[in-house]
Amino acid sequence: MICPLHSWGDESIRSYGLDAPAYLLGASIVDTDDVDAIRDVLVSLRPTHGKLHWHDLNARERARVTTAIGGLRARHLVTIATPIDLRREERARARCLERLTWELGQRDVTELTLEARSRHLMERDLRLIRALRGRFIVPASLRVEHGDPDRDPMLWLPDQILGAFGSAMAADRAIMPQIAAALESIVVEP
Repeated sequence: MICPLHSWGDESIRSYGLDAPAYLLGASIVDTDDVDAIRDVLVSLRPTHGKLHWHDLNARERARVTTAIGGLRARHLVTIATPIDLRREERARARCLERLTWELGQRDVTELTLEARSRHLMERDLRLIRALRGRFIVPASLRVEHGDPDRDPMLWLPDQILGAFGSAMAADRAIMPQIAAALESIVVEP
């Protein structure tokens, strides 16, 4: 039996170290049989009792986390909108979300859980998803919802991927090979 693929998504905005600001929206795709084991690894990686957040880690912790994540059975997609006008961040998100959900649909992913935002912004995401379904960009088989990273450590995975990817982008260097092998990045028009 083939197990369903689920994904967890997060966003990042990068401007430091780049010629132009970039909006990143990424998703980590995991076979449902592997979710519990990956969740356990993520919980073991956090340096404190809070959530595992890239910006809270020092260089040594980041290296430890990226090495561990590179060994996980997960695939990662990152959509990049650049250059963006920081006053129109939601437009960049919409463009990235459109492409990301289409890509997930092409990979037969059945669920995308995005990190929760304000109620108004989550409703905006879901209105966009309904519109994209109406245009046959997002398949009916892909369920999209929002989740709380304090309750679901799987939301920490795309945060770490976007952190490592964004840091590599800003430093104009390649991302760690173990992560690069499991990552696909796609640039979209903002």
